[in-house]
Amino acid sequence: MKVDDESRLETGTLRDFEPPEPAQKKRSQWWIVVLAVLVAVGLVIFGIMPRIQADKDLKKETARMAIPTVSVVQPKRSAPAQELILPANVQAFSDAPIYARTNGYLKRWYVDIGGRVRAGQLLAEIDTPEINQQLRQARADLSTAEANLNLSRITAERYPSRKPTMPRATIRQNRQLCIPRRPM
Repeated sequence: MKVDDESRLETGTLRDFEPPEPAQKKRSQWWIVVLAVLVAVGLVIFGIMPRIQADKDLKKETARMAIPTVSVVQPKRSAPAQELILPANVQAFSDAPIYARTNGYLKRWYVDIGGRVRAGQLLAEIDTPEINQQLRQARADLSTAEANLNLSRITAERYPSRKPTMPRATIRQNRQLCIPRRPM
């Protein structure tokens, strides 16, 4: 080759130099295109396909998880395991003042303290011997007053000529004050 180069240099012509053939140029370009296509296919297979598969798996999992799972249990009554005691202050919405007061003994108790009651419901019976004695005394005084009134009428009818010593208006007032009306 050295000789050829020297002959070329001497003559100054390029007749011994041959340009590469176009088939060799195409062959080298073809390998580059094939290599580029293989790299692109490799990227698609190893890069994009796992992502597409992961996306499909995610959609399947989401569709499976979207269906709610419900556990049905039949309720059963059980004994309380522990009493829960919490600090609190309880007040009623409205207070009912009870002014009745008496001395005596509790005979029967119908409602516990704090229990619910209705209007007019009997809460308890109280045995009051002192009050009962006072009531009997008042009824006896009433009977005595009625007996005195009847005696006065009978006396007035027996002796009609006798005039009352008090004026008539005072007698009426005394009658109204002395004779209480009986409750029905």
